[in-house]
Amino acid sequence: MKNQITKVLVGLILLASGFLATANEKEREITLKTAKSKSVVLQMNNVKIGTEVTLWNQSGKLLFKDQVDNDTYSKIFNLDLLEKGELVLEVDNSETLEVRSINVSEGSAEFISSSEKVYAKPVVRVSENMMKIFLRDDHSGYKMNMKDQFGKSVYRQSIDKSNRGLQRYDVSKLSKGKYEIQFTADGRSFFHTIIIE
Repeated sequence: MKNQITKVLVGLILLASGFLATANEKEREITLKTAKSKSVVLQMNNVKIGTEVTLWNQSGKLLFKDQVDNDTYSKIFNLDLLEKGELVLEVDNSETLEVRSINVSEGSAEFISSSEKVYAKPVVRVSENMMKIFLRDDHSGYKMNMKDQFGKSVYRQSIDKSNRGLQRYDVSKLSKGKYEIQFTADGRSFFHTIIIE
């Protein structure tokens, strides 16, 4: 009896630790701190490996680009070398694009709290001549354009807000090869590449 109680307790502890690990993985933290008016420290915790981090100025010029190779990320910027005014930080992974504005002055840099936007990307899977696309419900609508390897458009569709969710497409009549799908929503484009064999 004591052995069974021990097994149940161990099972509950493992189950609880699994829930905590899952919860912690979902809670990504991004902080921006100014250190002695000389540098700006960007710190991210619980970030996916392969996430792309970019910094843009107001006119759309790329100032910085890097890729995350661990579940934490840290970068120090020299405040004197950063452009003054509003900059845009983009954190881009396979599931989401997070956009935050940063106000840079002579002595500090800080996030503009009302500027945070998170865009959920469409999920695309192909199996057995069927392409499945899951469109998340945080956009007003999507435009989808699918091009073959020669750049020729083979499929276009506008998907309004009421048709989001899982969409299925028969791709059995398409030639074998690589296809690029562009989804446009709320002024942003997301790209997926699929291969039909």
